[in-house]
Amino acid sequence: MAVTITIANEKGGVGKTTTSVNLAAGLALKIAANEGPGGRVLLVDMDPQGHALLSAAYGLHDAPPSQSLSALLTETPPPSIQRLIRPADHHKNLFVIPSNRNAMVEASRILPTLMANETRLANVLRSVQNQFAYIIIDTPPNTGDLLVNSLVAADGIIIPVEPSYLGVTGLRELQNSIEQVRIHFKPELNILGYLPTLIEEQRSEVREILEQLEVRYPHQILNPIHKASDLAYAHSSHMDVFTYKPPRQRLPGQLTSSSRATQEYAALVEMVIARTNSHT
Repeated sequence: MAVTITIANEKGGVGKTTTSVNLAAGLALKIAANEGPGGRVLLVDMDPQGHALLSAAYGLHDAPPSQSLSALLTETPPPSIQRLIRPADHHKNLFVIPSNRNAMVEASRILPTLMANETRLANVLRSVQNQFAYIIIDTPPNTGDLLVNSLVAADGIIIPVEPSYLGVTGLRELQNSIEQVRIHFKPELNILGYLPTLIEEQRSEVREILEQLEVRYPHQILNPIHKASDLAYAHSSHMDVFTYKPPRQRLPGQLTSSSRATQEYAALVEMVIARTNSHT
């Protein structure tokens, strides 16, 4: 059974998509030698902007609405998810569900009017749970049924946090959403950790904010991700950072190169595997 991890924060610009794409790609590289479902990863882009698909499977961010994620969320009964899943561009064991921006915007509008509106993503993913080791879900930067669906479908949540005072105070709304999902749908929903992103060490307040986070969420702060040109260039090149900055000769399961960004996201991949290994 797949472990489903949602990358969530209701604030935009905190590195959710970067984390979703590179975590999914890193997991795919790390488990590529495993046979069958134990070596496969599915990336689901619940953000109407479709930026995760721009990096992982360019072109599939603008699929026909009837052959996209929005149809799975709004049609009753939904189409077959197996028929919609497509391979990603850079890793043979990474897969995606095509999307369509306008159709996803419309889905977010009509979802509140539908029956079982909060559980539709979980219901469609259930039929492919035994076909993947991991399912990674990217989310939109706002509260709404797309985010709630992503939380209900998850086993664990990683919360990227920008090291600013606004970034820290903005976590309260997300925590309220998570608590509501625990009460009404999934008591076992687990926060895997808070991931400091966009770290710039020359900013004097960063260390103070990281210390505040550690006090507020003891033992839940993950190794930080520094702001890096490699991450920006990888995204603009429609790649994950492991593809954009590969080692000179990649050994099986090897993620890191001379790029700091590959080393930091490799550490996140290792953490996820270590914390979820008993479930896979």
